[in-house]
Amino acid sequence: MTLLTLIKDNEDIHGQKGYIHSIRDKITAQPISDITDHQGNQYIDLVLEGGVVWGLALIGYTYTLEQAGIRFLNLAGTSAGAINAIVLAALGQSSDKKSEQLLAIFNKMDLKNFVDGGILAQELASDIEQKDSPLFEMFPKLIGLLTLGKFSKNKLGINTGQYFENWLDSILNQHNVSTTAKLFKKLENKNLKIREISTRKYPALDQIRFENTFKTNKLAIIASDITTQSKIIFPQMGYLYWNNPLDVHPKHYVRASISIPLFFEPVRINNIPENREEFWQVLTGFEGNLPEVAYLVDGGVISNFPIDVFHSRDSIPLCPTFGVKLDISRKKASTVDSISDYLTALVKTTIHTNDYTFLLNNDDYKQLITYVDTSQKYVPNRKNNSNNIVKKIWGKIKPNESDTFGILDFNMSDEKKAALFALGAKAACDFICGNDVYASSNKQKPYPPYTIPPFNWEEYKNLREQLIVADTRAYQEKKQKIKKFSLLP
Repeated sequence: MTLLTLIKDNEDIHGQKGYIHSIRDKITAQPISDITDHQGNQYIDLVLEGGVVWGLALIGYTYTLEQAGIRFLNLAGTSAGAINAIVLAALGQSSDKKSEQLLAIFNKMDLKNFVDGGILAQELASDIEQKDSPLFEMFPKLIGLLTLGKFSKNKLGINTGQYFENWLDSILNQHNVSTTAKLFKKLENKNLKIREISTRKYPALDQIRFENTFKTNKLAIIASDITTQSKIIFPQMGYLYWNNPLDVHPKHYVRASISIPLFFEPVRINNIPENREEFWQVLTGFEGNLPEVAYLVDGGVISNFPIDVFHSRDSIPLCPTFGVKLDISRKKASTVDSISDYLTALVKTTIHTNDYTFLLNNDDYKQLITYVDTSQKYVPNRKNNSNNIVKKIWGKIKPNESDTFGILDFNMSDEKKAALFALGAKAACDFICGNDVYASSNKQKPYPPYTIPPFNWEEYKNLREQLIVADTRAYQEKKQKIKKFSLLP
């Protein structure tokens, strides 16, 4: 069966007691946002973590929420999260259902082709994916890639990233998003309103804020500028790199965001606009002479989970910002029994520490995060109902698929992709409705370990009211200055 069929036939997702129905019933009884529309959809901001192939779990999450009547306003993402965010934005207005189209696009995408650096690059990617591959097996491939000039100044990566860029170019162009100006048109909102029966402390001020800030959505694609050691948010910081950023194709933002160092060549931007030192100082804090060439790499180097990007400390939000993380690894310490373990722990520390620090200092955001447990074991369905004798024989003799959901597993079967998708769907339901541990806990605190209580919008608003920081003149001036130098819809 195809991926789409496997997902449609999944009773856990689509059944009468499945994830979608459970979420719909829950948010009908207890809304999770004060922004709605004429169709009764409820709106949230959405932040998606990077995770290469794990990005399919993100689609499972957004698909399930959409089917249940939840829509997305501001969108942010890094790497795989950036791909999902840009395509969701391009597919239509925020009121449209898009995740099914997103799934269809992903279903046609041949992930293996993203490794476009030749046979040695493909074999090395396979070795990295199979974590038990010894280093001495990788070493000859690394030497071969070095001999081919893959790590020279002109390359700095084993894959060009051109296939991905061409693929995204085609997808965005099909939906009339060939410039940033056209992307901004997709971010316009219609028919939104504040929910009529909602408990708001300052309804008059909320109405003014709604009219001023909900006409268009923001998109935040995260990249890392290693030339100036800056966290870059596209398209907001477009004036740093282009004279006319509204004419820039949005594919460049995502190409930068997915540029895993050494795995992909970095994005080089020449001819940095002159006389924009103040732009750099205000938006990034960089105070030196502007570089002649900027090198942009994966946003995960600085912020793999940019949950802070829509953070505002001076008001009670009109809708929540939901974030999706693609692991739960921080619930246990990393073991370091080999050089491979050491490098893995080192990379995780690098890409997560900035985001974890934000969460440590902003406890309220911990209530907004869904954790997709990608460490779960994959258990294939051994049934083979095909009437084709060749397929039956092949089904018995083909090698078993790995029981782990590898972040670089570009050769997943449709069945395994459907299982990864279902992890995201289940995480969405657990976050909105509470998980099995919560259900069996008699709903009394203190909860046992691994309890996920249902998201409570009213409690969250009360918490945010307690955390409001006075809207000082200095704070307002800073916000206005950032706005002045930013490219916004």
